[in-house]
Amino acid sequence: MYLLLDIGNTREKAALVKQGKVTALPQLAPDNLAKLPIKAVYFASVASQEKVAVIKQLLGLDHLPWRQVHSDAQAYGVHSSYQQPQTLGVDRWLAMLGAQLLFPAKNVLIVDAGTAVTVDWLDKDGQHGGGWIIPGLKMQQQAVVKNTAKVFNSEMFNGRLEPGTDTVTGLQNGCLAAVSGAVRLAWQQTPCDKLLLTGGDSKFLKPYLADLPLVVEPLLIFQGLARYIDM
Repeated sequence: MYLLLDIGNTREKAALVKQGKVTALPQLAPDNLAKLPIKAVYFASVASQEKVAVIKQLLGLDHLPWRQVHSDAQAYGVHSSYQQPQTLGVDRWLAMLGAQLLFPAKNVLIVDAGTAVTVDWLDKDGQHGGGWIIPGLKMQQQAVVKNTAKVFNSEMFNGRLEPGTDTVTGLQNGCLAAVSGAVRLAWQQTPCDKLLLTGGDSKFLKPYLADLPLVVEPLLIFQGLARYIDM
C-alpha cells in the first residue's frame, strides 16, 4: 500500500494505492495512517519544502521513503509542450498522465476546476497541445468584491447560467458563465473525444457541460501520480 499526497499552499489531499487501485483518503490523520501498511509516500507539492517537512512530522511517517514527483519533458507516453517543462504546474502534468492512462489513444480536453481553472489539450499520441490558466470561481468573486465599492457576495455559491436579479446572483452567475464559457470556447477551438473534468468546483460546472462527452474524475491527479510508483 502506498500513500499519495497532493500538497497545496492551503490544504493537502490524499489517496491510497493498493494493488493498483486508487481510492480517496477523506481524513489525513496520524492515528488512521499508523494502522495502515504503507510502504512509501509519493507526493506532488507546490508548497515550500519547510511545509513538506512539517507534514512528515505531523503524520508520523518520516521513517518511510518520501518520493517527490516533478513535471517532466516526457514520461509514460506523455510529452510536455513547455520549452522549460519543469515550469509546468505539477498538478497539470499529473492530470495529463492520468488522462492518458484512462483514455489512451484519445484526444482529451482536461479541465481542473480549483482555485485556478486550468485547461489542457492532450492528443491521442500523448502530445500536450498547451493550455490556459484562468481564475477559478471563488478567485473571480473575491477579485470583484475586493476591487469594487458596492459589489458584495454571500458565502454560499448558488451560481446558475441565467441573468442575476440582484448583486449576489449577478456576480455568482457571471463568474460561472465566465468559466463554463471558457471551457466551451476551448472545446470549440479543438474538439476532442472526451472532456475530462476534475477539481473541487467540478460539481458547479458539470450540469452546464452535460451535452458534451463529459467524464468527471475526482482522482485524476492521483491517477497520474500513481504511475510513478516503483518506477
